[in-house]
Amino acid sequence: MQMEGDTALVAAYELNGSGGGSLLSVRQLREAWQSPERPLWMHLDFRHTDVGTYLEDIAGLDEAAIEALLEEDTRPRVAKFRNGAVSTLRGVNLNPGAAPEDLISLRIWISANRLITLRRRPLKSVSEVRERIDRGEGALSVPDLLAWLAETLVDNVGDVAHQLDDRLGELEEDQLSDREIDPDDLSHLRRSLITLRRFMGPQRDCLEQIAHGPDSFDEDTRVSVRESANQLSRYVEDFHAMQERALILQEQLLNEHNERLNQRMYMLAIVTTVFLPLSFLTGLLGINVGGIPGADSHYGFAVFVAITAVVGGAVMWLLKRKHWW
Repeated sequence: MQMEGDTALVAAYELNGSGGGSLLSVRQLREAWQSPERPLWMHLDFRHTDVGTYLEDIAGLDEAAIEALLEEDTRPRVAKFRNGAVSTLRGVNLNPGAAPEDLISLRIWISANRLITLRRRPLKSVSEVRERIDRGEGALSVPDLLAWLAETLVDNVGDVAHQLDDRLGELEEDQLSDREIDPDDLSHLRRSLITLRRFMGPQRDCLEQIAHGPDSFDEDTRVSVRESANQLSRYVEDFHAMQERALILQEQLLNEHNERLNQRMYMLAIVTTVFLPLSFLTGLLGINVGGIPGADSHYGFAVFVAITAVVGGAVMWLLKRKHWW
């Protein structure tokens, strides 16, 4: 049962404790929420105006918790409230035609037997977790569900990290093979790495805080979330290393460009030096005044050409001897 459309409710599940779960309608969700012992997950799209109905009327959250969940601009964080905790995580954008570094925020409310997630755009990590529940291979409890979400978010970050590493390796290979590299490709790669490192670093700290979260978390859940934080920490280190590699590659490209430019300027300087005295001679003998030597001689032009050839050759010999060429 897909709830997405005119309402903020994307989907609601009641976990059965064996890896599966039942999709709930709005009426069923409202009834089930009155029983604290029933493990429930409510996934919302907060672009809809009725999101407050689900957070306040059905979930019964405090105003402060609702404001924290609906903040417009957020960074990864964990904030504790009276009956639970709010966290904001980010996932890579794997929607068709989207840039992975265009991260999608996932706002989370976690309490005993209750998980509420809010998103603005579809997030593949959430879809993967839902598919596992539909197959009966998902989380066993609400804390386990949160651990699965964290693990899936981190796994997708890892997939993007491997893609960026492969792309950077291709650019490095092109540079070593003297193949042309589009500077825009390298700039886009660096922007992606900067964005991912900027948000994934704080997200790692959030996961570590979640691992020390509510007392309702069992030890397996804490270990799983802690392992996700450690894995994300490695990806953050990889992003940092790739940033350094990309910077070195960009510097090498800049140095090669400057070297080619210097070589061209050097050749232009050599040509200018060789032709400077010749231009002086032609300019001197080209003035429109009387008395130009050889003006009335049939051999004047030939003699002049010979003189310019000798002068040009002498200049080139001098440059060679001085090792300027």
